Amino acid sequence: MPHSLKFDNTYWQDILPDEVRKAPDDERIHLLASLLVFLNVPVHRFLGFIFSSDHEVVKIRVGQFMGYHKSMFNPEDRFQPLGLFKMWHEKWPKSRTNLMELIVQPYARDIALSESNRVIRDRQLQIRLSKLTVNGIRNLLAPGNVAMRLEELAPFTSSLLHVFSASPNEYRSVVLTKRKGRRGQDDQTRGGAQDDEDSDGWESGEEVEEDSPGEGMAPDGEEPRFGTQWRRVYEGFSRNPSFAVLVAIALLALVRNRATNVLALPFGLFLGISGTSSRVLSVLSDMGLSVSITTIERLKEQISNDAAQHAINLLKSDTMFCVILDNIDIYLRKFQERITNRNAMIHATNVAVIAINNADAAALNLQSKLDLRGKRMTAHFDDIRPTEDDGNHMRVAFEGLVAGMLVRYAPGSKSWEDRQQWLDTIEGYMPKDRPLPPVVTDTRPLGVVDVNSGSKKGVIEALQEIQEKSTVPREKWSEQPRVFQGDWLTVSNLRAARRERVDDVDAMERLEYVEEVSALWHFALNSTHMIMRVHFGNAVTDHASLAKHKGLLQRTWDAKKPNYAAAKALIRHSLIARLLHCVMVIEGFKRWSDLTKWKPDLDDIQRIAREIVRRYSTAGVALTQAQAAGDDWFAHEVYFMRDALFFCRFEHAVSIADAGAVLRVLKYWAFAFRGAGQHNYARECVDLLIRWKYETTDAMRAVLEKAWFVNRWGKPGRWIAADLYLEQCNYWVKRVYIAHGNGVSIDYIMKKGSACVEAFRLTSHLFANFFGDPDRHRRSKEIAFINDMRILVEGMIVDGAHVVAAGKHHVPAATSSRGKGKKKADSPRRSAVADVMSLGAEIWQNGKFTDYVQSTAYDRELGYPIASGELANSRSNDHSTPFHTDTAFDSQDNPLQYDSYVDLHGDSDDHTTNGSTSGGLGGGGEFATGTEND
Repeated sequence: MPHSLKFDNTYWQDILPDEVRKAPDDERIHLLASLLVFLNVPVHRFLGFIFSSDHEVVKIRVGQFMGYHKSMFNPEDRFQPLGLFKMWHEKWPKSRTNLMELIVQPYARDIALSESNRVIRDRQLQIRLSKLTVNGIRNLLAPGNVAMRLEELAPFTSSLLHVFSASPNEYRSVVLTKRKGRRGQDDQTRGGAQDDEDSDGWESGEEVEEDSPGEGMAPDGEEPRFGTQWRRVYEGFSRNPSFAVLVAIALLALVRNRATNVLALPFGLFLGISGTSSRVLSVLSDMGLSVSITTIERLKEQISNDAAQHAINLLKSDTMFCVILDNIDIYLRKFQERITNRNAMIHATNVAVIAINNADAAALNLQSKLDLRGKRMTAHFDDIRPTEDDGNHMRVAFEGLVAGMLVRYAPGSKSWEDRQQWLDTIEGYMPKDRPLPPVVTDTRPLGVVDVNSGSKKGVIEALQEIQEKSTVPREKWSEQPRVFQGDWLTVSNLRAARRERVDDVDAMERLEYVEEVSALWHFALNSTHMIMRVHFGNAVTDHASLAKHKGLLQRTWDAKKPNYAAAKALIRHSLIARLLHCVMVIEGFKRWSDLTKWKPDLDDIQRIAREIVRRYSTAGVALTQAQAAGDDWFAHEVYFMRDALFFCRFEHAVSIADAGAVLRVLKYWAFAFRGAGQHNYARECVDLLIRWKYETTDAMRAVLEKAWFVNRWGKPGRWIAADLYLEQCNYWVKRVYIAHGNGVSIDYIMKKGSACVEAFRLTSHLFANFFGDPDRHRRSKEIAFINDMRILVEGMIVDGAHVVAAGKHHVPAATSSRGKGKKKADSPRRSAVADVMSLGAEIWQNGKFTDYVQSTAYDRELGYPIASGELANSRSNDHSTPFHTDTAFDSQDNPLQYDSYVDLHGDSDDHTTNGSTSGGLGGGGEFATGTEND
């Protein structure tokens, strides 16, 4: 065959004028097409000639057509046959096989080899363990990054596999055509979710399709077919075809070159941290889907080292920080069971570091902190007694909380017009002291240290371990205040250790640099215990008790072994039901159906909220109306609603990071804890209040208040208590990312299972969400919640609740088990219902406040009082309480367990903002019942 064309340029110049060559592309293409038609040349003969020709000019044009143009933006421009293939596939589906044979097949092997070489040589797809960081994992798993890179490097293979996986089968094509003709585009409102007829039953045995993982448009910059709305692109599919293409190309690349591990490495890590067995991991590694177990373990250690170093960098920086520490206990095994019951356990301390941004430089002045020691000696009882301003603040806050709950939880409120605007308006009315602006908190887990911090010696060793890990010299470490946060036991041990080391050799040993602060979530935990202890009561004699409501709701958790989430859910749901019944009493409704038909406006809601707060949350009302008439049930209802609203106010203050509102609640809790016999946290409330006023500079006070709160997403209303963040890390260390069998050791936890838990959690979240499995925690449905509210309200209707009944409802206090004599005939009846805050105020005012101040004050000449520890923790002179429930709540020590997911996580961890006031203190979502099967 000649190497030059038979009809050259000279031939056509004599036939066609010059302006034809300069005509637009469309006109010249039409001219060429008309010539094919005029000469009656078959298209396949013409294409066959072009792709088999040895003519130099034709080969150059074909080479340009079949080449890969990397600089072009669109995939069809980078590889031009791809555009022709897509066009032919869409317009002539019955002829696409001929196109493959004529164009693709002769060059398929060369194209595949070329793309495969580009993929396995690309450095972005090769992850080296020695250089992988936590931020690297976050960037690696960003939605669409890997998929887009593979499509860019292998456009033909990606398109070919995409056609293979995304083409509708015969059944799907027929069904979708019928449905579109029947309903038009109405099904798009469901995010592409299909009816039962679209579940691929014809080819997969009536497999039920999952719900759509998310609603709304895909985020900016994210491909819709890789986002939550992929069903809109692939209508009728139960699986995302693009994911199959991504996995196939990544698998083939890993088989050819193990260094191309961009998908296998995070997938292996995802499986490893999710508890997949070693046998399954080995099989997946042999298949090429995952890396080996050895690589996964090396990756765990590498991520742990990077996470710990990330925290150490903060400890060494000039940025002020707060260290949170908490003791964790991990049960291993029993031994010597025939002689005695002995347990082998791991006692360690988990540590996290939180950056305090924009801290005043004055807070770093250690001498100003030391100069204020002992100033509490001038404190007096009025410093902890709520003021009139505090009362007004709480009254307005209660009205806002009640109004918000009515709008959210009244039956039928979902259909109220402008409901969300009402909630926004009510939130705007809530009083605020000094809330923090919403920013993402810089939290960095340091990991577990092999120290038991449950004692004074252990706390000192933990401080030394943290200082050594930071690599900061001792002199520099102790020359400025360091904020340490923990529960009551940790803070108490820090204070006791400092008292005993007041005459030690240097500032480091004297612990002068330690600025301890009690954490907020443990206050809420103990407040839950206090409410349950005071209001659980007896279901038979006291129909206003929580025990009665627990039975009506058929909550099956054991009151001998309660957990935090179950107790909190019972308190919250009981409060909501009482508020709904109060609406019925105020509005004159007689039946639940009347409440369902209620259609108020915002003014009605606010009026009723004010009336509820005035009549049913003020202790004076209960004392003057209920107890004077002998109605203990009514008094109990008022006391419970007041105490529960204080808890809700505390949680709301935490969710918006309002330290001023938190301190106001602590004033009331100082009395409530004392009246309930929970002396440790009663003293802790008092200590915080007098320290804030007398022994803390303004700059340090601002730092300590910032250290109380953590916001993972930087969104308003999404703050949680800082110690709750650490408790969540404890949960991941002890329950989720723990090794199996003999692998549970302190060395393994320190090297591969503690500092990295936040990175592991992020990896699991990103990987699962990318492949369409978002973090959807099972929760009770709203209809079940409304039915619970109806049961409680109808029970209160029968009992005539929230209306004073003279002399009918006496609740006798339980007799003491230690009393052996008979009751005197003239002794007055003692009620089991009492105002816990009045009891606590009486105790503090009768000398306990003065004793506490004197026993904890620092004296410049003598140091701390010798008997300060014993006197501060003495219970010998404390008054007994009338609250006896014959359950675990009678204990002065907190019996609430918090070792499950539902205890430590709440609405703040759900990636939705429903405007609920719950979630800042964990304990499950707003409709949760507090059990694992919610």
